Amino acid sequence: MGIWMFRGLQGMQRNLELPKGVYQNGKRFLLSFTWLGKRYRVTTTIEVSQPNAAKAAKLLAVIISDLERNQFYIANYQRQLANPSSLQHLDVNYSDIKASVCLLQLLTNQLATYERMQETGNLAIGSLHCYKYVINKHLKPYFNNLSIGELNSNIIEEFISTLNFSKKRITTILVPLKQVVRSALKAKLINVNPFDSIDSSEWKKQVIISDYKVEPFTISELDIIISHCQYETIANFILTAFWTGMRTGELFALTWDDINFEKELIHVNKTQTVNRIIKQPKTKAGVRDIEMTPRAKEALLKQAKLTGNKERVFLSPHGYVWSKPDMIGRYWRKILANAGIKYRNIYQLRHSFISHMLTLGNSPMILYRIVGHENTEMIYKNYARFINLGGQIKLLKYE
Repeated sequence: MGIWMFRGLQGMQRNLELPKGVYQNGKRFLLSFTWLGKRYRVTTTIEVSQPNAAKAAKLLAVIISDLERNQFYIANYQRQLANPSSLQHLDVNYSDIKASVCLLQLLTNQLATYERMQETGNLAIGSLHCYKYVINKHLKPYFNNLSIGELNSNIIEEFISTLNFSKKRITTILVPLKQVVRSALKAKLINVNPFDSIDSSEWKKQVIISDYKVEPFTISELDIIISHCQYETIANFILTAFWTGMRTGELFALTWDDINFEKELIHVNKTQTVNRIIKQPKTKAGVRDIEMTPRAKEALLKQAKLTGNKERVFLSPHGYVWSKPDMIGRYWRKILANAGIKYRNIYQLRHSFISHMLTLGNSPMILYRIVGHENTEMIYKNYARFINLGGQIKLLKYE
């Protein structure tokens, strides 16, 4: 609620708490809301007072509910609105062609929905940034001049053909557009879903295949990399990543109370996303205990001398909490360049741990739990060539 000052009949000034979307307009309340990308501000016949603020908020909620259920009839609001004709075109019986609503408006409205979802904890901040990027970078420029009624399967397929990305990336780009279509169907702006007549298997054959592959670092490469680290905290981070298989976000979120040197265990129970936001792992398998390998323990003991008096285990060389993975990526790229090592992204350290442990004969049945996979499928799919068939049933081999 916002707190507004208004002057009563006696000239006395007092505080007035107003719900979201409710404002004072002279002696009457004004309602403000967005529908299909357009902002509406309509004055009510409700007189300004603290008790009446709740009535105004209820009226706003009813209007929005009727719009969402496609049951908005302006005749129902003749007494509550000072100028009901301003919303005449929203009436379900209004003769204007609903399908002419611009896709640009609907995409803007969808982005606002994502922002509200993030504010209420129903959407991760990383997902919000992703959808915001694809809406502004890909969807709005392409569909800028189209109405929702003009959108059809051919146009969507033509759009997909312009995207030189992997199947996974294209699927992500289409998420907001599919949501816009679903909302338009619900609001009866359109009667047919254009995605229903698209054969996804056909366009997926035409897109590029991701060339990303597991390309682990060798032990000798790791030693060279460490020797070229300017900062000890970066070296300890790299060593811990290599010898635990932990994800970058998990290492960023790691705190000293997660470390048990006596039992030689690392308890993984959280991850850090963009803007330093800490959240729970996506799956139950993400919460796990990792057996501390000797070299991981050695690196963590060294790190304890640097940040043992802090909450976080790994901080930047200047003592700050890492804000996002790309921040350490800047150091990583420079280190590899100086070391003369072929560039692979820092996530390959996780691949290196898994492949190295498999090569030493450690069991996939144990290893998948340690790295936070839900089952062995990813292990066999991505690391089959590293599996030593004479392996152990426990993770005991390190070298």
